[in-house]
Amino acid sequence: MATAQMPRALVERLGNDGTQALIAFLASTRAEWSDDVLTAAVDRFDRRLITEISGVRIDVSRELSALRVDVSRDVSALRVELLKWSFLFWVGQVATMAGLLAFMLPR
Repeated sequence: MATAQMPRALVERLGNDGTQALIAFLASTRAEWSDDVLTAAVDRFDRRLITEISGVRIDVSRELSALRVDVSRDVSALRVELLKWSFLFWVGQVATMAGLLAFMLPR
């Protein structure tokens, strides 16, 4: 079957044994070449993947640090707002209690 793929002039020149040997040689060479190409492609893919992952890590790190700055700024603003409203609430409570006490105590 493999000899049917070989050109007739080559089979006549090499003979059956030579043709079979050439087919076996080409098959082994193709297998080695395929392994080499596959190894090179995997290595190239690995290098590219490492480069891309490094870029993603840098981008994530930048975004995370920016997010931390924004969150800390928002938390500070929230603390100020909470303190302001707390103070306003307690001033209102003291004024209300003072008014109630003034109203309830005899003159």
